[in-house]
Amino acid sequence: MKKISIINVVLNLFLIVLIGIMAIVFLCLYLDTFNEGFLFLNVNFLTQIGVSIVIIFTIFALIFQTNKNKIIFKIFYLLIFFISLFFCVLYFLKTSGFLDKIDTVEDFRKLISSFNKKAVFLFILLQFLGVLVLPVPGVVSIGAGILSFGLFKGAFYSLIGILLGSLTAFFIGKKFGYKFVSFLVGKDNLDKGMKMINGKDKLLLTIMFLFPFFPDDLLCFIAGLSSIDYKYFLIMIFITRTISIFTVSLSLNNSIIPYTTWWGILIWGLLILGIILLVCLIYKKGDELQKYLLKLKNRRNKDGYTCKKK
Repeated sequence: MKKISIINVVLNLFLIVLIGIMAIVFLCLYLDTFNEGFLFLNVNFLTQIGVSIVIIFTIFALIFQTNKNKIIFKIFYLLIFFISLFFCVLYFLKTSGFLDKIDTVEDFRKLISSFNKKAVFLFILLQFLGVLVLPVPGVVSIGAGILSFGLFKGAFYSLIGILLGSLTAFFIGKKFGYKFVSFLVGKDNLDKGMKMINGKDKLLLTIMFLFPFFPDDLLCFIAGLSSIDYKYFLIMIFITRTISIFTVSLSLNNSIIPYTTWWGILIWGLLILGIILLVCLIYKKGDELQKYLLKLKNRRNKDGYTCKKK
């Protein structure tokens, strides 16, 4: 048994390093394809920054791979995985000539508009199915909506599809229970998610829906299995999804902090690192934070009742 566990650890470490190397290779290859513009003029600096970020994320994934707190490992593992996948896709799209055929956003919109009004319906349907059955990262699908329909329309259509999917997942959890949800999403995934929440329903779930790095689609099913009622979930999911979708949309559209300048890239890196640390802190200290907030709420209710009685 010990030999098997040691082999598994070694294989996991090898896989993490391999994905990190792939992320670095495709990042460098993609940046090297440009012959003009901002990326071409700052290729050395951007390459150094990108490689440094991947190395840091890979080191953290290696450190926490054998740690009992697997959530931190999964965060960094998913980061290097999606970085690798992202630049791999960009590199092959660039070298295949697909991106040259669609030189501008208008070219891409013309391609989508060829589907006429069906394009909007199909996009909303894809966003709806993305919550329930399709393992498509939200950033990818929202980005496709922005390219297809523009900033606000793309964000609005994404919000409609994702909200409908979230409410459906919550309803399934409430009405059909644990066995049916475990059949849809897998027993292991569901058990891990339920264990992660561990009684911190409202506080932890609300925060998780606001931040990336969490499987928020799975969390909709888990919310249905928790003590959260329909009214709270409806208000919470509308607020958190609206904030997260429009924040992602504005970020992808380069409308908040520009990622075409060195200081913009630096700020984005610091923000991502800050979010990771905050999520880890909330996960570890969630019980204490929830107790503190409940104390504040009870004290406020008591003070309000006293004042009203006087």
